[in-house]
Parts: sequence; structure tokens; C-alpha cells
Amino acid sequence: MKPMTRYNPFFWFLKAVIYAGERWFQVNGGVINSVIDGRRNNRFWLATKYFSWRKFFNLVRIEIQLRFSKRVIWGSPFEWEIDTTNICQLKCPLCHTGKGTIHRDQGVMDYDLFTKVVDQIKHSCLWLTLYSWGEPFLNERIHEYVAYAHRQNIATIISSNLNKPLTSEMAEQVINSGLDVMIVSLDGVTQDVYEVYRVTGHLDRVLDNLRLLNEKKQELGSNTPYIEWQFIVMKQNEHQLEEAKVLATWSGVDSLVFKKVDFPHGENDLAEAERWLPREHLEYLRKDPFSKPYSEDGQVCWRLWRTAVINWDGGFAPCCYLTDKTEDFGDLNELTVKEVWNNSSYTTARGLFKDNFVPGEWVGCLDCSVYQGSAAARRRGPVDLQPTPVVLQVIGTKTATKNGTAKTDYLGVAETEERFAGEKIEETKPEERF
Repeated sequence: MKPMTRYNPFFWFLKAVIYAGERWFQVNGGVINSVIDGRRNNRFWLATKYFSWRKFFNLVRIEIQLRFSKRVIWGSPFEWEIDTTNICQLKCPLCHTGKGTIHRDQGVMDYDLFTKVVDQIKHSCLWLTLYSWGEPFLNERIHEYVAYAHRQNIATIISSNLNKPLTSEMAEQVINSGLDVMIVSLDGVTQDVYEVYRVTGHLDRVLDNLRLLNEKKQELGSNTPYIEWQFIVMKQNEHQLEEAKVLATWSGVDSLVFKKVDFPHGENDLAEAERWLPREHLEYLRKDPFSKPYSEDGQVCWRLWRTAVINWDGGFAPCCYLTDKTEDFGDLNELTVKEVWNNSSYTTARGLFKDNFVPGEWVGCLDCSVYQGSAAARRRGPVDLQPTPVVLQVIGTKTATKNGTAKTDYLGVAETEERFAGEKIEETKPEERF
């Protein structure tokens, strides 16, 4: 179904309401105090470019059911995150990828799997973020993935450390793909400050890439992608906020976003927090630095109703904080989105926020600070459930699929050896994939 905003007065009214709300959250001429305060509102404004009646009614239906904490949902999530690769060249200390603490093999999503997923979500998805725990530009075909989603009338967003050198051709491919927003992670205006967090990163390369993208946008007469500079405010860089505003104007970015520090899921190391939390700009501190800001009125986690995450290997999860393969709610190589959306894992996770619900299986949400901080969790008390032990083959055993791409097997070691005895095993080094 084609977007309706061009001709339908109702959608123009809706655009005006969302635009007014967006302005409410912005200060300092487009500099936003924090991602938590402003980004989702900005994304709703972006989504109005691709609104349709089906998307609108799905949104309304989901929001109503969220308010009543329904376990079985009519409709589909409207915020989607597809991680086309979980490989990254940087070693950021507060990132699970940088720390090597994700129990999931690394790779690049098969293009056919991507199109299969997009075809299933195109009538409900308001915006699609093509990143999670990896660097999107390490997927050399990322512009093709973006272009396909764009052709399905879906708003597209990527976030990049922009450390891969871009050529003129690559920059042109990104712009012509129809990409709506590019978020660039840049946490310092000098190399010595920048590399404290973006370990092994190169500031000059990021700035060169930004200049190239800006030049290509002007050359091609394109207003997109909207380039958003994301600056995480930390102890080592908080003295550079004013310099960052000056550099933002010079670099040609469309906006500068100051973001609060986000600590890895499941970690509450106070000593580590002291290393990173700002001391002077306290407006960029959360009351609890380890909690995740995804509660609705302090009662439920809205991600279980509104969002979905697809990992590069087809693993389906409600949230990017459920990083391990064992925490997936389903596998889209075997199942459809509809089959996973209301399966036992999802209905159990949503039920955790209802006082009278007794969970019968372990889900990753039980370990999440959002659930643990909810009123239902306090009243329920500890839940005596444990994840099913699984021995993962992380980085190693691969078998060829029907279309010739590499697929990682996550069976137990003994079962893997038995199943693939006599078959040709392909070993792929990460650096050989690109």
C-alpha cells in the first residue's frame, strides 16, 4: 500500500501534531538534551513520510493493548531493528561487541532472509533501524538492504562509527539508496579524547567521511540522509560540549544529539560507572545509571508490545539487550514473524508484568532491570526458573546452506559432530568476509 500523506488531510493533521511535539523536545536550535528525551518523537515525525491506513490502525491497536498489558497481541510491532551484521572494528569498553561478551557467532545477514523479513513487516513497520551490535558499513551491500526497505515504503535509519574509509562511489550509493537518517557516533573533538571510548577509532577518518557525505548530498541535490551526530556525554569528554557544537556546524551534520551513558545489560559495576559518568554536566545522568528507560508508567516494558529485533542469523528477540543466542524468542529461518510474535516466550514475557501470572518458562526478560524494577516483580518476588543449558559453537563450526551462504550451527558440540559427520565443513575467518 502506497503512503497516504501526500493526499490525505487526516495524515497531514497528524504530521502537524507530531511536528509540534517534536519541537517541544528540541532545545538549542536542534541540539537535543538526550536521546531518551527526544529521539522516539523525532522518529514518529520521520515515519509520517510513509504513513498508511494499515500502519496507522496497527499503531492504534498496539497502543491500546499495551495500556491493558495484553499477553496475546492483535497486530504487529511497529518499531523494527534488523542487525545485518554484528561485526565491528572498534573495541568500545561499554559495548558487548567491543568486550566480546555476546554468545553469538559473527556474520552478515543473508540478503534473501532480509527481504523475507521486510516483506512480512512492511504493512506495520513505521521505521526500521539497520543496526544493533555491529557496524553497518562492514556489510558491503548495506545500501542494497536500505534500498529494498525504502522501496517497501519503510523509513530507514542506520547508526555508524563511520571508521570505514568511504569512497565517492560508496557515498553516492548510500545517498541514492533512500536512507532517511544516518546516526554517527562521535564522542570527542580531538583524537586523544575520542579514542578513550572509541578504542582503535580514527577521528580524522570520521570527519573526512562526514565531509564526503555532505559534498555528495549537495552534488546530488539530496536532503537525505539526515545526518545526526551522536555524542555520548562522559567523564573524559564533557569539557568538549561547546566545541562539539562548533564542529557540528563546520562538519555539515544536520543535528547534534547529546546522549546519556548506557551501561551493558546485566552489569552494575559502580567502579566502572565512576570511570565513565560525567561529573560536571549532571543533566546527562540518570537516577539509576544501570536501569533501562523502557518502562511505561513504571509498570511494563513497552518493547514487548512495540518493538522487535532481528539478529543477523535470524534470531528474533524483543530487545537489543537480549544479546545471546539462547535468549532469542524464535528463529526466522524456520518461522514467520506472526508465529513468533505470540508464541510462549512472548506471552510469558508480557505476563511478567501482570500480578496474577505465574511464568512457566524462563525468558531473558527475567534478568532485565526494567522487569526487576517493576511493581509486578516486587510483588511476585524471585522466580525459580533457569535457562536451558546450551553449549554454543561460537566462532567456528559452519555448514553450507542451500543457497551457498555460511550458516552457524548452535547445537551442542557432540550433536554437531554427529549431525555433520562426513559433511564438508567451511571455516570462514572474519577478515575474509569482506
